[in-house]
Amino acid sequence: MSKMDASSLTDQEINDIYTWVDTFNLSRPKKNIGRDFADGVLMAEIVHHFFPKLVELHNYSQANSTQTKQYNWNTLNTKVLKKLGFQLSQKDIDSVIQVEEKAIERVLRLVQEKIKFYLENEPQVMETQKSASTHKPSNLQQSMPNEQDLIIQEQRETIGILELKITKLEQLVKLKDSKIQTFVQKLSQLGYKF
Repeated sequence: MSKMDASSLTDQEINDIYTWVDTFNLSRPKKNIGRDFADGVLMAEIVHHFFPKLVELHNYSQANSTQTKQYNWNTLNTKVLKKLGFQLSQKDIDSVIQVEEKAIERVLRLVQEKIKFYLENEPQVMETQKSASTHKPSNLQQSMPNEQDLIIQEQRETIGILELKITKLEQLVKLKDSKIQTFVQKLSQLGYKF
């Protein structure tokens, strides 16, 4: 399975993509499509619409940091799109995260085409995947360590994100403590005792 680069689009194709995206009930309204999709959450929601058993939406959190956006897209790419028979190239993922012009439109078009192909050919795709796995047991054994490495990498990324969240929460607690201390001082200056 090769990683695919999304191709460029005509204005009509871009308008068709916008119309297609508008058919979904997404968790956020579409304001600036590049920024809206940069964290991967809305793309996960679209794929979840077609394949709810493949996409666990709780794995994707809204993000401003590049690290979390990268985690979301890599999770979608390795856990979901790979099972649909394709993966996005790192170049396309980076372009979407960096909100490069027309990057998300190209990726949306590619995902739309692959979803359509998969839905039209689902029995054949499933049979091909089954026969490939039964005819190549040595490849399966070789892929097991790779899958374990991916799981380890995903867990490390999750730990990194959780540590980042802990740090931010600790900063928030310190900020609130200092505000409380300031209010206590002001109240004691006004004659209130605690």
